[in-house]
Amino acid sequence: MASILSLSHTAQASLAPALGNDDAQQPEPVPQAPPGATPRTAEHIARLRLDIPPSIQVSHSISYRLAERHYADSRRLDVYRNQSRGESPVFVFFHGGAWRSGHRRQYIPLGVSLALGGITCVVPSYSQAPHYQFPEPLKDAAAVINWVHDNIRQLGGDPRRIVIGGHSSGAQIAAQVALDRRYLDFHYKAPGILRGVVALSGIYAIPPGFEYAFGTQPDYWRQASPLYFVREGAPPFLVVVGSADAPSILRQHQAFTEALAISHVAMETEVYQGEDHSSIIALASLRDSPLQERIRAFVRART
Repeated sequence: MASILSLSHTAQASLAPALGNDDAQQPEPVPQAPPGATPRTAEHIARLRLDIPPSIQVSHSISYRLAERHYADSRRLDVYRNQSRGESPVFVFFHGGAWRSGHRRQYIPLGVSLALGGITCVVPSYSQAPHYQFPEPLKDAAAVINWVHDNIRQLGGDPRRIVIGGHSSGAQIAAQVALDRRYLDFHYKAPGILRGVVALSGIYAIPPGFEYAFGTQPDYWRQASPLYFVREGAPPFLVVVGSADAPSILRQHQAFTEALAISHVAMETEVYQGEDHSSIIALASLRDSPLQERIRAFVRART
């Protein structure tokens, strides 16, 4: 459940042009794999681009929900838009990290890749365990969607065409907020404002071992499990996993796609051969990869 890149000065440096720090002496940023990355993940990360083309504008660190000062950055988001395009469909991406790690700035390549494809991409950070436990990340996700629906037009996005998604624990967050009506209801938003969900190597039924994020009561685990909230009339799903992912993730993928089919939810699904739990999100972030193209096509078709 590791994040895609080490959050180092190299990843941070890639935002310098977008932040108005155009230093001709600054070296080209180099992508860095996180410690313990699999060979497949490292291979993909070595191909990632960290530059931000002139056509891409990044609006960074936008607050979407109040937070304690020490944790304020966990409730901010970045927006990637293509200035050469008109009003674009919107993709909101929730990162992985086992509900206790990860940061939006580690997903610069994904945001830029989608923006190059004409999709306005929103990448939020969100409240993490152990300080914040369930349901705070889901409340954050609903607040992000509420902010996007009310404000994204000012940044080139179309609020009528919003797709959400995530990787690993982020896929759980995206799927749950799309399926459990309570979170968007709090903001007086109808579930229909979401046109689709992209779930990459997701966790759809909370297992034991994550008590630091969900407490010790199994009923709480169930209340955070998208598998038990699948319903007819839910937004369409694109559900993706790698063939080399952990057996538990592969089992969850199968159970979730079967539940979607039983409930007649429109669904696309694919198993990417040879990809593992971390390499799948690195693959999705490559500008020319089949998975990046698949996500772009799904967002466009749903909107």
